[in-house]
Amino acid sequence: MAPNRIHVIAVLMASAAGVLATVPASASDRQVYQFDLPAQNLGDALRTVAAKAGLELYARADDVNNIPAARLQARMTAREAIERLLAGTNLRARFDKGAVIIRGRPTQKSESDSAAQTDIVVTGSRIQGGKVAAPVTTVTSADIRKAGHADLGEVMRSLPLNFAGGQSPGIGTDQGSANTNVNGASSVNLLGLGPNATLTLLDGNRLSYTGVNAAVDISAIPVAAVDRIEIVADGASAIYGADAVAGVVNVRLRRDYNGASVMGRIGGATDGGGFQQQYNIVGGRKWTSGGILATYDYLSNNPVFASQRIYAAKMASDATLYPALTRHSALVSLNQDVGDLVSFTIDSLYKNSRQQIIQGFVSGQSHFASGADALAKTTTFSIAPNATVKLGGDWLARLVTAYARDDTDIASNVYSAGAIISAGTRRYKNSSISIELGAQGSIGELPAGPLRAAFGLGYRDVGLNLVGTNAGITLQKFSKHRDNRFAYGELYFPILSPNQRSRFGRELSFSAAFRYEENGGTGSVALPKIGVIYSPVGGLTLKGSWGRSFRLPTLYQQYSGYAAVLDPATSYGTGLPTGATVLWLGGAGPNMKPERSENWTISAEIKPAALDALSATFSYFNFDYTNRVATPISSSAGILDNPIYSSLVTLSPTAALLQAEISGATVGLQNAAGQPYDPADVVALVDTRDRNVARQNFHGINLAVRYLARLPHNRSLDFTLDGTWIASDQQLLAGLPYVDLAGTIFNPPHLRARAGVSYSTDMLSLSGYANLSSHLTDNRTAAVAEFAGPSTFDLSAQFKGGNGFELGATISNLFNQKPKTIVTASAYQTPFDTTNYSPLGRFVSVSVRKSW
Repeated sequence: MAPNRIHVIAVLMASAAGVLATVPASASDRQVYQFDLPAQNLGDALRTVAAKAGLELYARADDVNNIPAARLQARMTAREAIERLLAGTNLRARFDKGAVIIRGRPTQKSESDSAAQTDIVVTGSRIQGGKVAAPVTTVTSADIRKAGHADLGEVMRSLPLNFAGGQSPGIGTDQGSANTNVNGASSVNLLGLGPNATLTLLDGNRLSYTGVNAAVDISAIPVAAVDRIEIVADGASAIYGADAVAGVVNVRLRRDYNGASVMGRIGGATDGGGFQQQYNIVGGRKWTSGGILATYDYLSNNPVFASQRIYAAKMASDATLYPALTRHSALVSLNQDVGDLVSFTIDSLYKNSRQQIIQGFVSGQSHFASGADALAKTTTFSIAPNATVKLGGDWLARLVTAYARDDTDIASNVYSAGAIISAGTRRYKNSSISIELGAQGSIGELPAGPLRAAFGLGYRDVGLNLVGTNAGITLQKFSKHRDNRFAYGELYFPILSPNQRSRFGRELSFSAAFRYEENGGTGSVALPKIGVIYSPVGGLTLKGSWGRSFRLPTLYQQYSGYAAVLDPATSYGTGLPTGATVLWLGGAGPNMKPERSENWTISAEIKPAALDALSATFSYFNFDYTNRVATPISSSAGILDNPIYSSLVTLSPTAALLQAEISGATVGLQNAAGQPYDPADVVALVDTRDRNVARQNFHGINLAVRYLARLPHNRSLDFTLDGTWIASDQQLLAGLPYVDLAGTIFNPPHLRARAGVSYSTDMLSLSGYANLSSHLTDNRTAAVAEFAGPSTFDLSAQFKGGNGFELGATISNLFNQKPKTIVTASAYQTPFDTTNYSPLGRFVSVSVRKSW
């Protein structure tokens, strides 16, 4: 292990040890607050008390809304205030690890009702009340507002455990094949495993892919509709199926919102360009048996041109470092109970966006002289009707259905001397339809609690329709669908509970899950997952999980076609006859199978009873990712002389084999040999088409610490520290050496950290954040170069005035740190690492909000 890696691990472990050392034996939070709450809805009163005390509130909306709460005017603890508000209701509160959970008391009249209300559903398990044997990171709407983020793409890019590479509007040209900007979408890329290796859900429902990389655009979800984001950075395919290799991100909606608000925000980069406008409106209404939430959000962003940034002087003057982008998004969520046994939810999402990018081929000139531009128009729509039925006892059945589509149309022009010399179009139409029926409940009683189970089955169909043209001629066209049939089961075994007062520990539980899937065109998979949670003493919880996950090849990877090119044999090997040729194949390969991952995670969660303001999580993760779809060789030079590549080479191919491969190519034979094609001259067939060949390993450490200090007069100081250290490498083909991924250009740095401090009163919130990264290595050429990673500082402030008005201001990248330039070969290439640096520079924004 390299010395710098040992140093990083030592620092993080020392931090964790320092936290562990603060765990006292026992105490309780006796902080007293002055409450002066008017008579109001019980849900609103509970949320006010929880916010004042810094507690996470979990409750079913229909349990606490539309129940009147008397005026509360007294000095008391948060626990006393909540218990007084609940007096006289059929509700009770459970306080646990900085959270308060409101649930109904069991009654003989409605045993099934109490079962449905007893516990919350946590991302990472299908069992209501089950606990997840991996760390769960939660980002609340209050966290998002404090940081001044405009959309969920910005939220995810700020988190150390997420890599900004993949699909993102700031991605430049020639930044690695996995990093693209097709239509201005933002995808999640947990731990840098890839934008299509993280499953993104909207309140548990799948969304349609966008573009060609089988990734979801999380920025399509209006940020004003979000209650919180739950992130489990642990393989979860045994729970959720395909794509959850690195984990799952579940965006939770504000289903209990009752009121309305409007917001306006403007901002811009102090170096020029990037002027941004955002406006949104959100309204919600609750009634006894249901509620509705509706949100609309508009965002526009002016481009940042190369001429506005000194470090991009080698590019064309009007090349865009950040695109012109407009986005309209809307969300409607409805929930309704029908009698005492049945409830429905319907979530619908719509997005319409436009993105324009400009690329130039000559330094300092307009792209009209020599260059290209492209306008992408995207429409996204999804609807997810779900139904839950109480079956008796504590058993629930749930029918989950979803339909989604994402259509992107791109029109591009190539210019020379002010004239269009080529015009093309690309159309990507993604679709998804799914139905799933599941049930969960208790199957027995153990001394520590009920033995719980969940099981279900379902069907999903994913499609991609692609058409590419140039000068009116269709160059690429296919329409493919993949169907998926699955069944799953999950068990939760409580072994010890706090009520048992066992000498072996405070709490112990095991979980196990299994999933079987049949996937059209790629084969079947069987996926196990096990987990254990152990709390030896109060305030300390140890977790461990092991499982297998998978990702299916994208439809584009599998069906986009391949090229057959006839080349001179001289660059492929030595000692070959004069006039010898090679038929080279590149593109989508046949017989692709699922990518496989085996992962394990161990973690420690610390919540001292005597220091309830402190919480910390320390975890270690390891992902062994095999059968990754990749191009098996980076260069064909000398391939015939190297036995390592013998599996890619067919010597002295027959004329029939050559003709079969040429006939299957998208445009037939492309002759670059400088001589007529003659099968007798072809000495080798070199097949470098994509296939399940690469192996990757990702391992590292996550650390999350929070300390909330209570100050007199309802003031507080909130300290946070989040950090991720990661090491990853890749073997492209058996027999080749492993090469580093993390710490190299266009990949995550080894270390990312975000430290924050917030000062809050009843009217004012001031926040500051430091974003730090370790150095990066540019190893693309023989002259290896190292440069410092981005280190930026952000400030944010919110002021609550009277009558529901709130003013906000944010400064991102306070000291205007600029990207480090890298070696480029042409004006077309972006001269810095856009996966780790932003071209916006210092960005200042102000906002105003009015709530009713």
